[in-house]
Amino acid sequence: MHMTGLERLARSMIALGIDIQQFLFVNGAATFDCLFSMRGDFELTMTSRGENPKFFQFQVTDNFHMSAYLGDLFQDLMSVLKTHGMSTNEFKSSDFFQALNAAVPHEASPDRAPTPQQILTLRHDLEERDRPFFDAWIYWGPDRGPTASNLKKTLIVFGPDAMQFSLRNRASSRWSANDLGRAWQG
Repeated sequence: MHMTGLERLARSMIALGIDIQQFLFVNGAATFDCLFSMRGDFELTMTSRGENPKFFQFQVTDNFHMSAYLGDLFQDLMSVLKTHGMSTNEFKSSDFFQALNAAVPHEASPDRAPTPQQILTLRHDLEERDRPFFDAWIYWGPDRGPTASNLKKTLIVFGPDAMQFSLRNRASSRWSANDLGRAWQG
């Protein structure tokens, strides 16, 4: 499915030098916090709001196509929609994604660029979500380096410059539960 809304948003993001945006999507009584990221591969993630939030991740191609096939995500999405009172008898994933596409903001905004802490709250696929604050770099010798999961967190939370620093210096980002006021560039 061609996501013209994401394509339009991406053009605006590029013009403003922004690589991640957060926005809200309401479908019936269900509400989702969405993140569209152009850090690395394009991806759209959605986290349902409520007592038991569910996390959904979708790959977006460079020409802004997404698969409307939900696969393993189908049951979780149905549980969110049913919980919020929507009948799922006539559910079609293509209709759901068309509604999502229509809800994507037309223009990027610096105000919708989430903080690292907001990203970690919404990205259930990242390691150590209970440690949302940067602490320091751990420098490794020639035989070791950052793990794939650490690189992923570094890229998604801080962007490609931080990931390149990590790779170039064979350094893992270390995270803290407490805000130590440190920046990765420091």
